[in-house]
Amino acid sequence: MTTIILQTIVVLAAVIIIVRTEPALNQMSHCTPFIVRVAFHLLAMGAAAEIVCVMVGDVPAWPTAIVTTGVATLLICERRLRVLCPPPRGKLP
Repeated sequence: MTTIILQTIVVLAAVIIIVRTEPALNQMSHCTPFIVRVAFHLLAMGAAAEIVCVMVGDVPAWPTAIVTTGVATLLICERRLRVLCPPPRGKLP
């Protein structure tokens, strides 16, 4: 039972991470700091890897579930993405 709960939590959080990072990556301009761009790519790749591992049958550890859920919760905040990925100059929000 715990296995299914952990897998479900990690997959749902990873889907949220992918859904939130993909538009952020698409909106980044050449003015976006390199470290922010790399961080979002790593978040998206890590979330995709988590989904693949769970689909293969791997059971994530509970600290992984906590961290993945925490990252997904941070990315849900619309405000956080606006600070990290400001719109290109010349466009009004």
